[in-house]
Amino acid sequence: MQILSKNSNETVKLGEEIGKKLSGGEVIALYGDLGGGKTQFAKGIARGLGIKDNIISPTFVIRREYRLDSRRMFTRPLAGGNDKEGVIRRSSGKKLNLLHYDFYRFEVPDRELVESMEEGINPDNVTVIEWAERVEKYLPKDAIKITFKYISENEREIEITPGSQDLEDKFSKLSF
Repeated sequence: MQILSKNSNETVKLGEEIGKKLSGGEVIALYGDLGGGKTQFAKGIARGLGIKDNIISPTFVIRREYRLDSRRMFTRPLAGGNDKEGVIRRSSGKKLNLLHYDFYRFEVPDRELVESMEEGINPDNVTVIEWAERVEKYLPKDAIKITFKYISENEREIEITPGSQDLEDKFSKLSF
C-alpha cells in the first residue's frame, strides 16, 4: 500500500490511524533517509494508542518507553529484566508499553542492544524501530515495514507492508 503524505501533519495522522488498529505484539519497522518522517510517524502511532506525551526521537538514548496512565516518558536502561511498570492502559483493559527505538548511530548494534529489543517484542508491547535496516535480520517475520521516500520538502511517499494477512485486512480500512 502506498500513500502520499503532503506534510508532516498528514504523516502524524497516518501514524495515528495505524496506532488505533494495533493491539499489542506488533513491531513497526521504519525505513528511510534522515528527515524522512519516521519520528513524525512514531508520534502518530503514540497518539493512536492514546499517549499524550511529547514523543521525541531516541537517537541518543536508543530506547524510550511511554505509557498512557502517567503522562510521563520513561527512558529505561537497556540491560535488566522485564520491568512491567511502564504500561499503557487501553479501553480494552489490555496493558501495553510503547517501545521506541532508534538505531541511527549504529552500523551494527551490539548484542546487548539486540537482546533488549528482542526481549521487548511481546504481546505487552508495541515496538517502533527507526533505522530498522540496521537490525533487520533480528526482526520478526510479521514486522510491519514502513518506508519513507522523500518527494519534496514537505511530501513523502509512504509504503506500508503489513507483516500478516490480519494486519493487511486492518490497514486496508484506513480512513486516511
